[in-house]
Amino acid sequence: MNVKIISRIKDSEGEVNEMTLFTEATYQNKSQKSFLMYDESELSGLEGTKTLLIYDGEKVDIKRYGSVNSNLNIVMDESVENIYRTQYGIFVMHTIGKQIHWKDADGIQIQLRYQLVIEGDGAQTEVSIEIEEIKN
Repeated sequence: MNVKIISRIKDSEGEVNEMTLFTEATYQNKSQKSFLMYDESELSGLEGTKTLLIYDGEKVDIKRYGSVNSNLNIVMDESVENIYRTQYGIFVMHTIGKQIHWKDADGIQIQLRYQLVIEGDGAQTEVSIEIEEIKN
């Protein structure tokens, strides 16, 4: 399947950076969980990385493998500690879920919004991700 992914990142000063990625993805439901996997691109700065989203009806895990290895857990209205491994080092981050919408009937539609706080920095970033299946 083909998907369109729109990411918006609003930094602590209010500046918004938006990126749109068109890519192939795989999707499946298994054991009451939904899985969406796609390859990141040079545009995202994560070339050589696969992203896997796992939804269990309550929370979303965003796992990245490759040039960046991380596991972000998004839970509505809860602060969750996460480890983010990059070629520049290991960062501890907290995510606070603000919106989780996951629909897979009649095509994939996913909207995620969460706050991201890097430990030691204290700066809060708001991340919004929209994913939709492109029908041919």
